Amino acid sequence: MDLDRLTKEIVTVAEMARMCGLSRSRFYMLVRDGIMPQPSRNPQTQRPFYSREQQEQCLLVRRTNCGLNGKPILFYANKWSREPVPPARPTRSATRRTSPSSRAVQVDPVMEELLDGLGQLGVTDATEVKIREVLAEAYPDGHQNVGVPTLLMTVFRRLRRQDSPDNLPR
Repeated sequence: MDLDRLTKEIVTVAEMARMCGLSRSRFYMLVRDGIMPQPSRNPQTQRPFYSREQQEQCLLVRRTNCGLNGKPILFYANKWSREPVPPARPTRSATRRTSPSSRAVQVDPVMEELLDGLGQLGVTDATEVKIREVLAEAYPDGHQNVGVPTLLMTVFRRLRRQDSPDNLPR
C-alpha cells in the first residue's frame, strides 16, 4: 500500500477516521485510550487536524493492530477491506437472455435500480409486476419526473405496509 497516495498534507479528524475505516466516535475512543495519536490543533481556531506524519501513524496502527501505547487492538475487517464487495445477487440484465445468440431484452433502468435497491433492503419477494402496481397507485400521473431514491422509498414503504401484521385480516 502506497502511503503517499493515501495521505494528504493535513486532514480533519473525520477524514482520518474514514481513512482508517472507522466511525468518528470509535476513532475518538481510540484517541482517548492512547491507541491513536492525539490530533494537532490550529493555534488560531483550535480546530483539530492530523499532519502527514500523524496520518502515517494512524494507518500503521490500523494495519498492524498495535496501538501507540503498545496495546494490541482488534478491528472489524469489513470496513478496512479495499476489495469490492460482490453484489448480493446477479444483475437482472445478465439473466435476461433468451438464448446465447440473441441480444439482451431491453430492461427499464429505473425498474432495474428499484429491484436492486429493494434487494439490498432485504425485500426479496418484489417483482416487476408488484412494483409497477405500487408505482401506478402512488403516481397515477406517472413517475418520470421523480428521482429513483424517492421511488425506492415509496415502493419499499408501500410493500412493507401491505405485509404488516396490522394490515392483515384477523
